[in-house]
Amino acid sequence: MTKKFKFRFLVIALFLCVVGGSYLGDRYLKRPFALRLSTKHQPWPVQSGLRIATLRENVPTVNRVVLVPNEATFLAAMQKWSLQGRWPILIEDTKYTPMFIERFKPAEIIRLPSVKEPLSKGKKLEESIITGLAAAWNATDIPSLKNTWLQLGWEPPGVVISSINDPAWPAAIALAADRGQPLVFVEGNFGKPNDTLNLDKWQRLQKIVTKAVETTGYPYRNLGDSIDTVTLVRQLAVKYESLRKKDEQLAVTDGLARDINGDRWAAVGWIYGSSTRSLYQAMCSIFLDFQTAMLYDSYPAEGNWKKYEITSAANQLTGMGLSVEQVQKPEASLKRWQDLTSRKWDFDLIFINSRGNPDKFFVGDGDALVKDIPKLKYPAAIHLIHSWSATTPDDRNTVAGQWLDRGVYAYVGSVHEPFLAAFLPPKIIVERLSAGAPFLIASRLLEAVPWKITTIGDPLMIVSQPRLRVPPSQQPMP
Repeated sequence: MTKKFKFRFLVIALFLCVVGGSYLGDRYLKRPFALRLSTKHQPWPVQSGLRIATLRENVPTVNRVVLVPNEATFLAAMQKWSLQGRWPILIEDTKYTPMFIERFKPAEIIRLPSVKEPLSKGKKLEESIITGLAAAWNATDIPSLKNTWLQLGWEPPGVVISSINDPAWPAAIALAADRGQPLVFVEGNFGKPNDTLNLDKWQRLQKIVTKAVETTGYPYRNLGDSIDTVTLVRQLAVKYESLRKKDEQLAVTDGLARDINGDRWAAVGWIYGSSTRSLYQAMCSIFLDFQTAMLYDSYPAEGNWKKYEITSAANQLTGMGLSVEQVQKPEASLKRWQDLTSRKWDFDLIFINSRGNPDKFFVGDGDALVKDIPKLKYPAAIHLIHSWSATTPDDRNTVAGQWLDRGVYAYVGSVHEPFLAAFLPPKIIVERLSAGAPFLIASRLLEAVPWKITTIGDPLMIVSQPRLRVPPSQQPMP
């Protein structure tokens, strides 16, 4: 499996130079998003990443951040996105907004006053959201949006599923609009983030998600066709009861998007929570690039633990242009961890090899507690090898809950005791990342039966180097 992913980041960059074309505007290729070199021989995760990279090459990022006071103003601001330029839009707060701005460093910050009209509800709100989604592609409605995609040669890489009654819907429209994905609204109670679904609710959720994807009309049944990801942007349970053992819980994001035989037809990511935090997570996934990484290994260099060594991954990330800091035994210790976490972390990508319980994790010669998790200067994506870290991810007194609360926008961790082999070694993940595969897909055992690793975040977020931005003067705010 891993040999298929051994394409280097430079190869992907050269490939994009050939097929990407120039920024859209009055002069662009007739079908700028249609890859002229066939990618069908590439592994499907790489195909997914290439589509996002091609999109980013063709649609300019304007060097500004727009801050809004509420959801209604966000929806109005969102309708200003187009194929000529897009920029981050955040619902301003004192926690996540400063982190994003510090990392993005925009040339221009615009604060919009609250729109006068209150937010619509129900069907009218849904219609307004769809209008905003279409506007990002210079279209007006769903039929014209599909026609635009066809003319541009764009195949949707996934489907976004949300709820019109869930506060996270702004993140859903952002991801659907930027990634060029159909947006489907699914209502119903499927638990809260810390819950476990019983078999009845679990089977109902499976059917509803599959049906929602079917309604888009795009091919989805085989990996490597159009729809290869599903992004859930709404409240639901992180776990479900195992069919084989009632006292065993499996990850909802790993059990969904599979056929009746259990074979995977898509990879699933999940964003939930307040409109402020969920939109922040979406904007991080869309607009932030990667420059720094931390790799922390608490494992001994012996037995199966040795397979998870971090030196190979660190060297690969360095080769991709990232500035890397790594800590391993004998340096890895509780004192070393506490020294590292005495300052805010400014790492874009984090790998930690650990073990423990929901409220503590091993760091070399002892356990660190939730209170020892560092504050973050910048938003981060994290892969954490650890049992139970994400069993209740909406609880700030747990490992995953604290990381997410502090600003992590993409998280890979376990909802139950998964055993070490459930996690991929960091070097394999980085090999996949260097080939262009998205982070959450690269981190998963793709051909295994449903198991216990959850993937929180945008499944199409790729680890890429800084992209060029258009000055605000070239794309004035409408």
